Amino acid sequence: MFYSCETLELEELASPNALAEDQADPALLFNNIQLSYRNAIDTFNAIGGDLSRSDYMFGRNYFNNFGPNTMNGPWASLYTSMIPDIAAMEAKAAADETLNLSFHIGASKTMQAHLMMLLVDYLGDIVWDEAFDPDFPQPIVDDDASVYTAAEGILAEGKGLLQSALTDFNNDQLIVNDILDMFFAQGSPGSSSIEQWIRLNNTIQMRADLTTGDYPAVISASNVLGAGDDFYFEYGTNELNPDTRHPDYDADYRSDGANIYQSNWLMDLMAGDFGELSSNDDPRRRYYFFRQNWRTPGNFSLFEDVNGLFGPPGAIYISSGDGNGETLQCSLQETPTHLQFTPDEDYWCSMRLGYWGRAHGNDEGTPPDNFLRTASGVYPVGGSFDGIADAFPYVGVFPNLGQQVGLGRGAQGAGILPVLMASYVDFWKAEAYLASNQPAMATMYYEAGITNSIDFVAEFGARDATGDYGNAPDDVDISDFIANKVAEFDSAPTESVLDGFGWPTTKGKWDLHGEQYFIAMYGGAADGWNYVRRTGGPDTMMRSIEEVPGPYPRTLLYPTNEAIANPNITQRTDNNTQVFWDSGATSTAN
Repeated sequence: MFYSCETLELEELASPNALAEDQADPALLFNNIQLSYRNAIDTFNAIGGDLSRSDYMFGRNYFNNFGPNTMNGPWASLYTSMIPDIAAMEAKAAADETLNLSFHIGASKTMQAHLMMLLVDYLGDIVWDEAFDPDFPQPIVDDDASVYTAAEGILAEGKGLLQSALTDFNNDQLIVNDILDMFFAQGSPGSSSIEQWIRLNNTIQMRADLTTGDYPAVISASNVLGAGDDFYFEYGTNELNPDTRHPDYDADYRSDGANIYQSNWLMDLMAGDFGELSSNDDPRRRYYFFRQNWRTPGNFSLFEDVNGLFGPPGAIYISSGDGNGETLQCSLQETPTHLQFTPDEDYWCSMRLGYWGRAHGNDEGTPPDNFLRTASGVYPVGGSFDGIADAFPYVGVFPNLGQQVGLGRGAQGAGILPVLMASYVDFWKAEAYLASNQPAMATMYYEAGITNSIDFVAEFGARDATGDYGNAPDDVDISDFIANKVAEFDSAPTESVLDGFGWPTTKGKWDLHGEQYFIAMYGGAADGWNYVRRTGGPDTMMRSIEEVPGPYPRTLLYPTNEAIANPNITQRTDNNTQVFWDSGATSTAN
């Protein structure tokens, strides 16, 4: 069928990419704000994980690792997406008094304030006063402390709106059917989820107080996130159009094997001396890491002599493996000089018990190890639970391990992006009490942080419906581990006892606190870098594989997209600029 141009009247439609404020749908704007926030948090989590060693960092030089493109995403999320969308919602609400957007705007301002603080934490001075002012198309940066203050003001505005939303909802004056809360409610918000947003708002203020050293405010903080209030983004299991799975699941659970390397430091910290045979075996490790290999080249594993071929049936033996230059190049190399005769020597290249990751700063290429390296587990990416016995049942032959990654395995990608978990709040309280010389209270919250973290992770593990949980830690294992960690913390000195080279010979309370906080932050470590700069610890972190990796970063470079477009932003030539709250504390690990 053909139409003449003279007879067909075309309706003039607004571009969906450039809607006027009165045409914007608040529900869609709120969705976009949440997704922009998630995207930014994902970047912060990755950087914080790298710099706190809970993730593996590729690259031997800090300055080169975090170049000018690193912060493009978070900057754009805040300045070109979230803030304009919030302004559009505010304009729409102002134009129509019957439109109640108190929840939309209150939750959005809460997320905005959090991102503003994170940008200051990572960059220092950023644009604010002149931003979005048409008289200043190229805004100057503001003092970082003043931007933090502005963020706290926006946070307070958000809290007031959320409190109004709660009142209106309870009085049937807030319509929520068209609202999608992607975090707490994972659907339309109700009274309980609005209350959780208020607690989140209070928690972000608590985080600001901790960051700036206001320990009395942290100690007195109330109505903050607690057990059952964990703040995270939920992923799905859909593989295509759209792919809703956790991005790390997509990277690791493929037909060609795993593509992510895990942190050797974190696996060493959690695996115990001999896995489940040790009292220091962390109950979370089988949920965090999925082994595909029984024995890593150059290290040892365990086997159980089931039939008594070497001695009494059931006896457990250590089996050490030779190096393999094809799959693990460093296993045939000498330990770097600066790591020799140090604790890092035991795992700088090869890990015990079949764990296969990389050391901090390793920049080697990719060998054929995709079905050998340790993959992401069920927590938090929605992968597989690691159910194999640490002592391999030997009956005369060492076959393959019997478990590998693959498409659709485990929880099929139904993971989460941790943002602010309840366990973090406990560790914040413990830190504030420790800094205030109140060790008994610090111990109480230290224990609560470990307990909340383990409880959440263990419950989360059930998402892998096909997992073999015969070797999962039971209640006794968990309670014994927590009791041992608490006793260790209680008896430890406040500060590390260091040898002449700066290596801890005795862990201090700050070391133990930092280690457990970082374990709890696995997958959501945006604040890990803050902790290192704020406390200078833990001293037990792995040293870089490069003896001189450059100064430990205090801030990152400005995003290149903004630095090129705005001549009023002067790009840095190093990462040494300190944020206003950074006292310059340093760790002996670099």
